[in-house]
Amino acid sequence: MKTFLFADFDNTLMATEQYAVPSLIARFNALYGGQISHPLTFEEFKKHFHGQAREVLCENLSKHFGITVDCPLLYELREERMMEHLRQVEGGIPMASHVVEVLTALAARGVVLSFVSNNPIQRAMAAMRYAGNGQGDALAGLFGTRWFEAGGVQKPKPDVYLRAMEQVGAAASQSFAVEDSVSGAKAALAAGLTTYAFTGFSDTASGEALVKLGCKAAFNDWRELPALLTP
Repeated sequence: MKTFLFADFDNTLMATEQYAVPSLIARFNALYGGQISHPLTFEEFKKHFHGQAREVLCENLSKHFGITVDCPLLYELREERMMEHLRQVEGGIPMASHVVEVLTALAARGVVLSFVSNNPIQRAMAAMRYAGNGQGDALAGLFGTRWFEAGGVQKPKPDVYLRAMEQVGAAASQSFAVEDSVSGAKAALAAGLTTYAFTGFSDTASGEALVKLGCKAAFNDWRELPALLTP
């Protein structure tokens, strides 16, 4: 029986959030600084909005600050700005240690790998293009044509996982997910997937929170994953 592994991208495969989130916060504060009691900070974003994007994020920012956030305005030219920003990161974008070698070994065992993200595929491609370790092409090649972005129905809703599973022919009983955020883990769990929490770009506390949420286990080095997948 085939095994299917669905992996989130941002801060699961590569450390993109440390670049993407501050730029979004800066634009939010520039647009809405005059309407809110205090500027949105990175710490506040991480606490309340980690893993959220686009419509879901805008809705929750609106509720949090008691304003109306114009999502098309906040995200205007977002990906063009992000790709240029990623290109200019000194030393390149960090990739999770050992992720290419581990996923390559899993694929050799017949595990089918799929990419599942709230953010556009083009952002992930840009991050891989500018990977600091030069392994971006190798990482991208592991997913073949199995790339799925949430689009208009974002995590924590399970839609992107359900669509990905349908298109690759995976049943929940055959499937595993790796996520790093509450939003992503909720989506994977709601789709019925056994879910693991990656903490390599975060901390132990975040892993504990995700396990409490329903993730089977947390790991901070991709070399730990194969043993977790083995019954």
